[in-house]
Amino acid sequence: MIIRHRLRKAFHPRPGLPGRGAQRMPRASDIILVMMAGLLVVVCAIRILQG
Repeated sequence: MIIRHRLRKAFHPRPGLPGRGAQRMPRASDIILVMMAGLLVVVCAIRILQG
């Protein structure tokens, strides 16, 4: 539900910032969330492979 809310907000440019909708810079919190999700996938894959 949080991811759906973030995705819905990401595609709507903020009012007051003309022309910046297509090239929105990712926030540090977005990058951290993506890195944590990738780390979780790697850890799960290692645990599955080890048995």
